Amino acid sequence: MPAGLQAKTKYIFSVTNAVPEFIDVEKYSAAARDIIMREGKDLAPYPPPSGHEGLRGLIADNLRDKRSANVDVDSVLLSDGAGGFIKLYLDAFIDAGDVVFLEEFSYLGTLRMLLSKGAEVVHIPTDDQGMDTEELERAIKAVKAQGKTPKLIYAISVFQNPMGVTLSLERRKHMVEIAQDYGVPILENESYADFRIDGDPLPPSMLGMDDQDSVVYVSSYTKLLGCAIRLGYGVAPQPVLDAMEARRPSHVAAMLVYEYLRHHKDDHIESVRKGLMARRDALLAALEEHFPPSCTWTRPQGGMMLWLQLPQGADTWKALDHAVEADVKYNPGGVFRAGRDCNNYLRLTYSHNTPEEIHEGIGTLAEVFRQQGFFE
Repeated sequence: MPAGLQAKTKYIFSVTNAVPEFIDVEKYSAAARDIIMREGKDLAPYPPPSGHEGLRGLIADNLRDKRSANVDVDSVLLSDGAGGFIKLYLDAFIDAGDVVFLEEFSYLGTLRMLLSKGAEVVHIPTDDQGMDTEELERAIKAVKAQGKTPKLIYAISVFQNPMGVTLSLERRKHMVEIAQDYGVPILENESYADFRIDGDPLPPSMLGMDDQDSVVYVSSYTKLLGCAIRLGYGVAPQPVLDAMEARRPSHVAAMLVYEYLRHHKDDHIESVRKGLMARRDALLAALEEHFPPSCTWTRPQGGMMLWLQLPQGADTWKALDHAVEADVKYNPGGVFRAGRDCNNYLRLTYSHNTPEEIHEGIGTLAEVFRQQGFFE
């Protein structure tokens, strides 16, 4: 990983923090007080193995109402963020040499877990409709022809991290068919499903399309309610859950999230949507002002990030140190690739800084790239 990502800078385009001003400390405090007054004695014993039952019920209701997936409460497992569930799953089912299919660029945290386990990562071409499932099927056939066993399809299917794209309905259907036909399970990450800003409604989850236990689902509350809360969840068939070494997340955190969401979920999501819209629009306007036509970028309809392509020959990995010196940091494209290549791309996040700071920071970043000779 580039050393510059650890530096402290004013303009932070490298992390997907929760939007700071929409953490209502008074409402958080009231929710914590109310739930502890009501359920506080439940803190004495260890919590249920799968986590707070009320929150798991709320999750099941939300998946039914918002993601077209009917799930049993007992199939929901609370975890230490989405990453906590993903780690439990990979530890249980992925060994060195196992072949795992990911989007053309994929979230650096999961990628790091896979590489540390010695998995063989195969990146699949991805466009504005998400992972190309025709290419996915061809890749699975090629792996099987080599005598290897394809083990997992990992897809961030909503506002994909880092590319910001959403898997289309037709490709979702095809991916589920592929999983069922070839016996390769899907790990579907929808951690950004609550972050739709505008545009078309989201297609239903693959979890809801599957009728053969081919999809394991994961999501999180960390980006919505606060990264320090570190609470996520997964949904999986019971045999899968039985094979995973469950590690209970903080029961206090689960209690707080349950009580807060019971009363404020829709209002909170709407506030975050408006905040992200202002930041996204500021980022798009700043790019239009400061970056030339030789650069292209996505126009996300949700999530917290934008994907930017610079001219061939630009190296955002090497340029990061220069950006940090100018008080700006971003994610080079290579951190989202197993081979650490394709560094004429970069991810820009927009949830941390204010719209005014975003405009200033993008102007500074454009000047750094000009000095590096990436464009005139």
